[in-house]
Amino acid sequence: MLAIHPQARTTPAVRAEIARSHESSGVLAKRYGVSTETIRKWRKRGPDACQDRSARPHKLAWRASDEERAIVCALRRATGFPLDALTFVVSHFLPHLNRDAVYRILKAEGLNRLPPAEKARKPNGSFKDYEVGFIHVDVKRLPKLQDRDRVSRKRYLYVAIDRATRYVHLAVKDDETTA
Repeated sequence: MLAIHPQARTTPAVRAEIARSHESSGVLAKRYGVSTETIRKWRKRGPDACQDRSARPHKLAWRASDEERAIVCALRRATGFPLDALTFVVSHFLPHLNRDAVYRILKAEGLNRLPPAEKARKPNGSFKDYEVGFIHVDVKRLPKLQDRDRVSRKRYLYVAIDRATRYVHLAVKDDETTA
């Protein structure tokens, strides 16, 4: 059976009739094609309150004060940070503001869209030609990590790139030596 919004078939006159009726909720629900919960709702409201009510909240519950909203807007104008970066910065000193709250503040102030960035593009260059076998090696120290034996120790990430073929090799080693 296709579910239809309860108010789609009921007019204020029908709702008043439902509220005044002494028939069972099931009989009225079948007659008007609505759920028994809808019948109970209109009966509870009574025949005098049969007009549609707004489902919109009367007041938005802002989680930020005017000062906090001003701080968020000033940071956006000064830095031009995108939403996620701005939320990351703001959350350090206003931890109760989440991403949604920051977005609502920016949208209310008309700052939700960043202007398109004007990047000074450098001219496209070509890669230098290398012989096969010319390898570039980088070494990065990793934070202390636990291995399978639950031992915490320093590890090093070696990245070797063949400049001609762009082949990349990664290895994690225990020491930082040329070998």
